[in-house]
Amino acid sequence: MPRLFVAAALPDAAIAELVALRPRPAPGIRPAEPDQMHLTLHYIGEADVEQTTAHLGAVVAPAFRLVIEGVGRFPSAGGAVTLWAGVRETSELLGLHKAVATALAAGGFRPEARRYTPHITLARSGPETPVSWADDFLARQAGFTLPAVPIREFGLHSSTIVKDVPVYRLERSFPLRPCEPGDIETS
Repeated sequence: MPRLFVAAALPDAAIAELVALRPRPAPGIRPAEPDQMHLTLHYIGEADVEQTTAHLGAVVAPAFRLVIEGVGRFPSAGGAVTLWAGVRETSELLGLHKAVATALAAGGFRPEARRYTPHITLARSGPETPVSWADDFLARQAGFTLPAVPIREFGLHSSTIVKDVPVYRLERSFPLRPCEPGDIETS
C-alpha cells in the first residue's frame, strides 16, 4: 500500500515565491522541489487509496485565503534540520484540518497527537550540515511574508521514495466550497 497524505494545493505564483526563498543546493542541503511544495493537512501513512478517497469525498469546507509568513525549523534527533515557511492559522484552515480528520476517522484514521503546525517545507539538511547554516538562513529571511493566496482545493497524495528523494503523486483532488464573490483573490 502507498503512503498517503492530504494537502492543500498552492497557486503557482506562491510556489514561485517559495522557490525563490528556499536556500540554494549545497553539500548536505536539499531544497524542496516546486512539485513538493504544499500545505500538509494530515499524514495518513499506508492506506488504501480508494477507501481514503471515498472518506475524503465527505469533506465540506469553504475555500479561503492563506497567509504564508515567517520561517522556522524542525530539528530531528539525528541532527538533520527541516526549514519551512510558516502559515498563519485561521479558523478556515483549522476548520479544513478538522473536517479532513473527521472524514478520515470513518476509516479508522487517528490524527497525530502533537499540535498541528501548518508550514511549507523549503529545504532539508543532513546532520553533517553546520547549525550555523540554518541560523543564517532564518536570520536573513525572518521578515518573509506573502500576500494572501487563494486555497480552492485539497488533494490526496501518495508518496514513494526514489533514490532517497520523495516523489509525490496527486491521487485525487477535492474542491472546496466557493465563497462569496470578492472573498478570494483570483490567481
